[in-house]
Amino acid sequence: MLKKIKRNFWNIVCVIWAVAIALFWFAMRVIWSGISKVLFEAAGLKEPTEFFMNLPLYINILLWMIAAFALLKLVRRNRKKGSTALLTALLIIFTIASAVVVIMGAVDYLYFIVPKFILSMLIALCIGAFAALLFFPPVRKNTLSAALKWALIALIIIMAVFEGYGVTLGSRFTYEPVVYAVEDTYQIVFSTNHSAAAWVEVGGESYYELYAGSMKSNDNVHKITVPQEKLDGAKSYSIHAEKMIYRGPFGGFKGKEISKEYSFRPVNSADGLVYYTMTDVHHARDGAVAAAKAVENLDFLVILGDSVGMMDYESDVQFSNLLAHDVTGGEIPVVYSRGNHEIKGAYGETLYKYVGSKGESFYYYFTLSDVFGINLDLGEDHDDGWWEYYGTDRFTLYHNEQTKFLTALAESKPYEDYNYTLVTCHIPIQFVNSRFDHDAVKADWTAILNSIAPDLAVYGHQHDLYPFLVGQDTMYNAEGELIYNSRFVGSEGKTYGGYLTDYTFNGFIAGRRGTAQVDELSPLNREDHVGMAVYVDLANNTQTCKYINTAGEIVSVYNPFVEGPAQSEFVLELK
Repeated sequence: MLKKIKRNFWNIVCVIWAVAIALFWFAMRVIWSGISKVLFEAAGLKEPTEFFMNLPLYINILLWMIAAFALLKLVRRNRKKGSTALLTALLIIFTIASAVVVIMGAVDYLYFIVPKFILSMLIALCIGAFAALLFFPPVRKNTLSAALKWALIALIIIMAVFEGYGVTLGSRFTYEPVVYAVEDTYQIVFSTNHSAAAWVEVGGESYYELYAGSMKSNDNVHKITVPQEKLDGAKSYSIHAEKMIYRGPFGGFKGKEISKEYSFRPVNSADGLVYYTMTDVHHARDGAVAAAKAVENLDFLVILGDSVGMMDYESDVQFSNLLAHDVTGGEIPVVYSRGNHEIKGAYGETLYKYVGSKGESFYYYFTLSDVFGINLDLGEDHDDGWWEYYGTDRFTLYHNEQTKFLTALAESKPYEDYNYTLVTCHIPIQFVNSRFDHDAVKADWTAILNSIAPDLAVYGHQHDLYPFLVGQDTMYNAEGELIYNSRFVGSEGKTYGGYLTDYTFNGFIAGRRGTAQVDELSPLNREDHVGMAVYVDLANNTQTCKYINTAGEIVSVYNPFVEGPAQSEFVLELK
């Protein structure tokens, strides 16, 4: 056996090398569109052709052909110098190409690429080891090699059975509850390690997860709606689940019931309000949670989207729940706005099951004590027709729905029964970038919101800390683009230009990864974050907005588009 390995050593290395490159390139499929963009721009094209759109796929097919060639050389024991030199040269070229792609732009997505690659490579190595034992057994069939072969076969069979039939060992809650505020209800979201029937108990009453009168039992994520007044009055709740082992037509088998209790503190505006916004966390979980926990007496939490870079795994779609529970412990309400990165990936279409939503949509009003909130969703950050969306984008229709929703609110004026009105949206409504994306709908929404007169609007998306204040003497250049405060450090490349809409209400871009306004971070940094705390004094008709970083420090912020010093807090009047 050792002699065979020595004779075919370089062929074995080439097979492993070729498979590794092919798997790594396939793991990079999350940025294939970016690769296409670089290539078609390098070719002098303004828009991608079908060839350039599919070029990364063609490259991956070529890489698998190279891997097949390497495997054929190994099986046929071909050690011809010419073919070996060609194969080695190709592998070196594509290794360098892959490294260049990583350096030029894939670093931001390595936390998606590397786990996919490692998992795929481990599977490939296991398959290779199994194939070697099965088809190329040792000359001496000793007890150890036979035992190893049958152990591998048994392991594969067991894994196939567990995966195929969804077998899990034990029952437990994998993600603890988050209480999302949607309209005049709470949506309590939690998950189990298996499909289960689930319910919530509040004040002796049970609230179920139902489908047309029957308890749902074919999912591991559970969203159960409870009237706000019930949970606000009870100030506690418990979550329950029963594993559904088998659900047959005329009978079934259920596992042991599991449950857990939580206290709940409803929003009480009698002594004012304190809420915290986090946005564009992009996996910086520890830093974002530390910053939020630095705010005392928190009444509710606002998550403004882009908690992750894309939705490729269930852990991605659950990430906002991890953040929310880390901060709230399931004991205070949470408001959720969808980010544009949470549209991307395999789980993008199922996000509504995991967070607060109005059906499958992410626009709705919400109430919390004396707060009336309006949550809006601009969706992707380019207008419809952008090549990167490969023809699936219909956000203009979605925007039109929300324009009707906002118009109806402005006409019925339910917010007049509340002393504080808040607008939440991932992409800023008051700012139009130099591409002029969403300029028409932003103008429409601004006009309607001007009539509603919210006390504050909070946003994310720009990865910076920008105030949009009523009456500010915003600076523009001769071409009509926004220009910088002369003392705004790090101004180069920190805006898309553009302009501000004609608003009459205050707003902020409310957070970013980092510890200051403009510090540069490695894409792999998961420790630092800045968010915004808002302290509302209803008795004196004021609100104070402060940016807070991971260390619990107040971050001084320049208004980028207005001359003047940095401010450690913004004291604003309520409408």
